[in-house]
Amino acid sequence: MKKSTIGVVGGLGHIGLIQAACLAKLGYNVAAYDINSEKMTAILNGTMPFQEQDLTELVMETINSNLLTFTPRISDLQEAEIVFICVGTPSLPRGEADLSQVYAAVKQIAQNREKPCLAVIKSTVPVGTSRKLTQFIKENNLSDKVTMVSCPEFLREGSGVKDFWEPARIVVGAEEREAADKVAQLYAPPGVPVITTSWENSELIKYASNAFLATKISFINEISLLCESIGADVRTISKGIGLDPRINPHFIEAGVGFSGPCLEKDLKSLIAQFQEVQRNPLILEAALEVNEAQRQGVVEKLQKHLGSLADKNIAVFGMAFKPETDDVRDSHSLPIVKHLLALGASVTVSDPWVSSPKQGRISEAEIAGVKWISSPFEAAKDKDAVLILTAWQEYKDLDFKKLCASMKNPLIVDGRNIFDKKSMGALKINYVGVGI
Repeated sequence: MKKSTIGVVGGLGHIGLIQAACLAKLGYNVAAYDINSEKMTAILNGTMPFQEQDLTELVMETINSNLLTFTPRISDLQEAEIVFICVGTPSLPRGEADLSQVYAAVKQIAQNREKPCLAVIKSTVPVGTSRKLTQFIKENNLSDKVTMVSCPEFLREGSGVKDFWEPARIVVGAEEREAADKVAQLYAPPGVPVITTSWENSELIKYASNAFLATKISFINEISLLCESIGADVRTISKGIGLDPRINPHFIEAGVGFSGPCLEKDLKSLIAQFQEVQRNPLILEAALEVNEAQRQGVVEKLQKHLGSLADKNIAVFGMAFKPETDDVRDSHSLPIVKHLLALGASVTVSDPWVSSPKQGRISEAEIAGVKWISSPFEAAKDKDAVLILTAWQEYKDLDFKKLCASMKNPLIVDGRNIFDKKSMGALKINYVGVGI
């Protein structure tokens, strides 16, 4: 049976490239559209625009098999029966999602084809977007070209390829059951639940999922504050409550909070959606408030032990928002480093996968004045404190006795609780965690 021809708009981004390569691996003819010719050339030469396990091999295999092609022309998608839209929806100043790229993509798709297609929204969009887009294309006399479908992505950075092959669920929202089934049948592994529902339900499932995960993190972080006041250990608390199958152990590790390109952005967007319908999202607002306080908290721990941070030399270990990724955009590390700089501290940063702002996908101006040093030992030399912000395995394997011997002051503020306090104390290291 001939397989569908598929288009991907935003085909060089994290979601778009994984979607395109994995569908090509399944035997579909996939055309990935993007206007960034520099990235396109790099990919064709085997250099991916971001770190992602197994992605390089997958992309090169599907390119060489002629199942995956890249194009800077939207017109090259006119034969695609299904077009996935994987463009960015960044936050506006008040937290609302900027949908300009989504609307532009839908209009361009419709204007550059003769036969109808399904336009499938993978981007995270506010509830009601698919319905509004349907009205938008109707007003532009393009209804005969595009049928809207919602199919939110649930891919985690660092394990996106694995998540595609092993999804926890597949969610498809459409007005027409035939359209929903066509998208769901592209790839639905045996035993994986498939939910076909309305546009609004599909869109809200994505937001509610991320908001719930963010709330779990803020919940355990709030518990960590009480632990510090009464002498309890939040790690034991997390283990005890995580064994309850109704709770499970995931996303209940105390630390500096959640960050990255999804949880915070989506939480802010969902809060804005509540406000648009005159509802007060008390739990969501509290989760965001606790998260922001956690970032302030690690700076306060430094101040408690060092006093004024003016002219203090601080080494920050970990700039990526989580291990196994090189993404520093919207990382918790950015506001913390900016705060340290504003207080007059000199900051040196080190990260196993990020050795420069460009590699972390941020501008030089984002944290101007910071020194980037690859070696954690060199970064810690003559420093007043080390602040750990990302739970890299590389840090867990470090010889901290050797590292602290080169420091001016053996103070470790661990925002990820990756070490044992007693063991660090035995090494004569002043160790400060979160909730312990």
